[in-house]
This record gives sequence, C-alpha cells and structure tokens, in this order.
Amino acid sequence: MPLNRTTHREILHLALPNLISNVTVPLLGSIDLAMVGRSGKLEAMGAISLGAMIFNFLYWSLGFLRMGTCGFTSQAFGAGKQEETVLNLYRSLFLALCGALLLLVLQGPILKVALLWAKPEPGLTTATAEYFRIRIWEAPATISAFAFAGWFIGMQNSRIPMYVAISINLINILANYFFIFVSGFGSNGAAMGTVVAQYSGLLLNIGFAAHLLRKLRKERQGIREDSNAKPRYRIRYRDIWQASALKRFLDINSEIFLRTLVIIFVFSFFTAQSTHFGSEYLVLNTLLYQFFIFYSYAMDGFAHAAEALCGRFTGSGEWDRKRRTVKTVFAYGFGIALLFTLVYAFSFDGIFRIFTQDTRILALCGDYYFWILGVVLLGFPAFLWDGVYAGSLATRPMLLTMLVAAAGFFAAYFGFRNNLHNHSMWLAMLLFLVLRGLCMGLMAKRIVLYPPSRVRNQPPACS
Repeated sequence: MPLNRTTHREILHLALPNLISNVTVPLLGSIDLAMVGRSGKLEAMGAISLGAMIFNFLYWSLGFLRMGTCGFTSQAFGAGKQEETVLNLYRSLFLALCGALLLLVLQGPILKVALLWAKPEPGLTTATAEYFRIRIWEAPATISAFAFAGWFIGMQNSRIPMYVAISINLINILANYFFIFVSGFGSNGAAMGTVVAQYSGLLLNIGFAAHLLRKLRKERQGIREDSNAKPRYRIRYRDIWQASALKRFLDINSEIFLRTLVIIFVFSFFTAQSTHFGSEYLVLNTLLYQFFIFYSYAMDGFAHAAEALCGRFTGSGEWDRKRRTVKTVFAYGFGIALLFTLVYAFSFDGIFRIFTQDTRILALCGDYYFWILGVVLLGFPAFLWDGVYAGSLATRPMLLTMLVAAAGFFAAYFGFRNNLHNHSMWLAMLLFLVLRGLCMGLMAKRIVLYPPSRVRNQPPACS
C-alpha cells in the first residue's frame, strides 16, 4: 500500500506536539531527582524514588481516562457526532473527580500498604511518608489532566496538551528551585513544587476546554468565530447519564483500567524489588529507568497520533486510511527507536552524570549499558500497537496481551534472580516489552485492521 503526503501530514500534525508534550511529562520526576541529587542527599533521592513509585501506581491506574476518552472522542469525531464528543469529556471528568476524591479519602491506608510492600529503611520510610502526604493533594488536578488530554487528542488537537505540559514543567522548575534551594525543604520541597505545577495545569486545561467548547457551539449554529453573538445551542447534561452510553463508556474503561493495573504493577514491582538488592540498586535502577521513560514518552507521541487517527477512521469507516496510518506510524517508530539507540550509545555516561555524582552509583551504571540499548531498540512495537488498539477500542485483546507479557516478566525475574542478581530485573523488562509487541502484532490483522464485521467481540464504531 503506497504511502502519501496526506498520511504523513496527519500523523506529524498530531505526533510532533504529542512527542514534545510527552517528553516533558517525565521531567516532573526527573527535575525532582536532578535537583535533589545535586544537593547530595541520597536519602531524599530515595524518598522521591519510592514516592514516585506510589504515585505512578495511583495515577497510572487512572490513566485509562486519557486512553478511553481519546478512543471514544476520536470515533465520535470521525462519525461527525459533535454532541457525543462533548458528553465524553463530561463523563471522563466526572470519573476523574470521583477517582481523586477516593484517593484523598484513602490516603492513609494507601501509604501504609505501599510502605509495607516496599519495606524501605527506617530513615527512608519517614522521608517517603512526608513526600507522599504533600503530593497526594495534587490528585484532582493530575487525574483531571488525563481526561482533558484524552479529549483534546481525540478532537485531533494535540497542541493544547503540549502547551499545558510545557507550562507545567516551567512552573515546576521555578517552584522546585524555590522550595528546594531557597526554602531548603529537600524532597518535601520537590513535592510542593509538583503540586503547584499541577494545579497551574488544571487552570490552563479548563481555560482551553472552555474556549474550544464555545467554538464548537458556534460551529453548530453557523456563527462566525469572530462574532460576539452568544451561541444558544447547549448540551443536554442529562445525556451524560444516558444508560446505554454510560454503560459502554464504563465497560471499555474498566478493561483499560485492568490492563493499566497490570502494567503499573509490573513497573512498581520493578522499583520496589530493587530495594531488596540495597539502596544503591534502588537509586541505580531509578536513574536507569529515566533513560527508558524518556524514550517511552517520545514513542508515545506517535502512539497517541495512531490512537487519535485510528479512532477517527474507525468512526468514519475509512479502513484503507487506517491501515495506511498504521504502516506509516511504524516506519516513524522504528526511526525514533534507532535515534534513541544511537544517542544513548554515545552519550550514556554523560547523561547519567546529570542525575548524580555519587561514586557508588557511577561505579555500577556501566554494567547496565547494554540493557538500555536493548529495551530501546526492541521495545517500540509495544507502544505503537497500544495506540492502534486503544483508538480502535479493542480493549479486551489489550488486556489479555498485557497478562501474557506480565507472566513472562515474572517468569524471567524469578527464574534468573539468583544467577543474574539485579540484571534479572532488566532481562524481565526487555521480555515484557517484546511479548507485548509480538502478541498484538500477531492479532492485529484479525482485530484492528479490518472492519468490525470481520472482528469477533469488537465494539462497533461510535453509536
């Protein structure tokens, strides 16, 4: 199937802003690590590492809001159903606020269970608890951001999430500098800076969404965008609770939620299990993980573009364009993976020293160089297929694939832990990514690349 300029333009129009905004996301944690790391406080770095593990589990478990909202919204957009696109935003925001309230109410038990699981040293336990109790108050802003981002991308607009992400990180840098270096709060200061940044992002998301909703209402009534006339068209809010639509929304999101729980459990296990090898290996794996997470967020830029476009073409029934998009996205994905492999191959030591000057950690990092290159070069199909499947709302195959990959992860870790020590963690991580990409690739022709009539148990396009 020949590639054409329209396909490239559509992908890059969504992928480049997504790539920029996604790369800035891990900066929130990396900035915290870098600033505290330069202060020479290893205990504070450990607190941020464990605190980030807890919040990754909490927030990523609710990350289904972004993926589910994007899938539903993009399919409604492709089908030309404007009212449904708006209702999807309201449904998603309602779930986001419910999730945030639940986290705030249960913050005590959550912290207790997390510390019992990770079993850090006594001094690290106290620092992590303090960090957690501050950052938990960002929950409403952070979880709502998933809903907003999914909706904007589903509406084929990835620039707004980019603007918000860049603004959050600029504010985070300034707030961290003030709370860590000027006020001397250490890891607590890093938590304070993140809270300030996330609520700033919430205000921006609300402003952008209000502007876009007003624009949509004017388009509905044929009012010129530069007109001062107020649109009279309004969404019927009772439709948010329409039984069949809400049930479908919850059913799809529940499968994404379970799939997300599996992947977060694997990554959280990765961090928590590192503590059993000692504090040095906890910090080492956390810093090595930064190489992976920068790469993964860059790859997700194209995955999110695939998600938006595949959802749109599923909704409009343009299956040839969908297959052309998938083929082109994978060509870009391979290029991104190769680029990161080359950058890491020649700059590994220099990048690593940005995060720490601790001689114990620097002495260990060189032995793990080849694992980073393997994960980067072989892991990219997993990210791109996630986008294709999510946009197609093929959520059950995503869940089953994740379960198979997780089984491979734990089999590799426990099978080689005694012989390979900490290297078994990275072998397991590599296998986890390869299995995800391989399984989804083998199922793709039957599940997501052709019309629903050829796909068993596939949800129909937006109804």
